[in-house]
Amino acid sequence: MRKGQRAAQARRELDRKFAAASLEPIVARPRSGWIRAVRGALGMSQEALAARLGVTRGAVNKLEHAETAGGVTLAKLAEVAAALDCTLVYALVPRTTLDATVRAQARRVAAASVGYAGRTMALEAQGVDDERQSEAEERFADDLIARGDLWRAPAGDAPR
Repeated sequence: MRKGQRAAQARRELDRKFAAASLEPIVARPRSGWIRAVRGALGMSQEALAARLGVTRGAVNKLEHAETAGGVTLAKLAEVAAALDCTLVYALVPRTTLDATVRAQARRVAAASVGYAGRTMALEAQGVDDERQSEAEERFADDLIARGDLWRAPAGDAPR
């Protein structure tokens, strides 16, 4: 199996997993952060969590603030999760399907490459119509995907 085929298979498998999961309810972190929200729901004080972690109440307070500011490590979150009898779930959740992300990137790269050739040909009075230009871009995008060679685009070309 070639690199492009392996990547396509991996994309399909991950897209199926993401489609089967209902992640919307947990994607948005509570305003106070997960640590404080779970601790509060358990009726556990900062002092009690501090004792379970072997740290001071001030360290737990600092940890809760660090979580909301995005400054806590995964290792520390895993430690806190265990102290709260929770499982830490870490995931990168695509905004669309992975296949759609790959296709969009391939189209961007193809449009830049084929577009350059089209502009050069037009300067030499050998331009092609828009339909043929689009067909050439699609063929090139398909080729890029098959080769797994679509992420060599210049920096700053990433989706926002």
